[in-house]
Amino acid sequence: MATICNKTEDSNYTDVDQLMRHYFLPASYTAIFIVGLVGNVTSICIYLTKLRPWKSSSIIMVNLALTDLLYVLSMPFLVYYYSSGESWTLSDFMCRYVRFGFHFNLYGSILFLTCFAVFRYVVVAKPLRAAQVEQKFWGICACSAVWIIAAAETTPIMVIISPVKSDNKTHFRPLSIRFLWLEVL
Repeated sequence: MATICNKTEDSNYTDVDQLMRHYFLPASYTAIFIVGLVGNVTSICIYLTKLRPWKSSSIIMVNLALTDLLYVLSMPFLVYYYSSGESWTLSDFMCRYVRFGFHFNLYGSILFLTCFAVFRYVVVAKPLRAAQVEQKFWGICACSAVWIIAAAETTPIMVIISPVKSDNKTHFRPLSIRFLWLEVL
C-alpha cells in the first residue's frame, strides 16, 4: 500500500483512483444491489399484500420503491463494467439503460419524496383537508405526474448517452455539460 501512496515524478495519484474504481466500486455496488433488491422487493410485496386500505402516502411509497428497484437492477452491469477494467462489452441499449436508470431514479426519487413531504405537510398544517389528501385519487395523480415528469427529464439521456471507443476499449460517455459543449463545438 505504501507504493500506491508514494508520489513519483510520473505518477499523479491515478493509481489510487484506478484501484478505487476496480475494487471499491464493484464491492460497493454489489452490496447496494443485494440490500436494495431485498429491501425494495420486500417493501413492494408488503405494500401490495398486507397494507390496506390504500392511501396516497402508500401509493407514493410503492412508486418510490419501484424507481429504486429500477436503479438497483442496473447495478450488476456497473459491477461488471468496473471489475472488467472499465470496458463496456454489453450492447448499446444496456449502456443507455444503465445511465437512464440512474438518472430516472435520481429525479423520480426526488419528486416522489417531494410529493410525500407536501402530502405530510397538508396533513399536519391543514388537518381539515387531511382526509381529502389521503384519498387514492390524489396519490395516483401525484405519482402519474412524477412518472411523466421524470420520464420527460430523462428521455433525452437515451439519445445523448452512448458508449465511446478509446484506447481499444469501450467506455461510458461522460454526461456533463462541459463534455457535451465540447462535442457541439
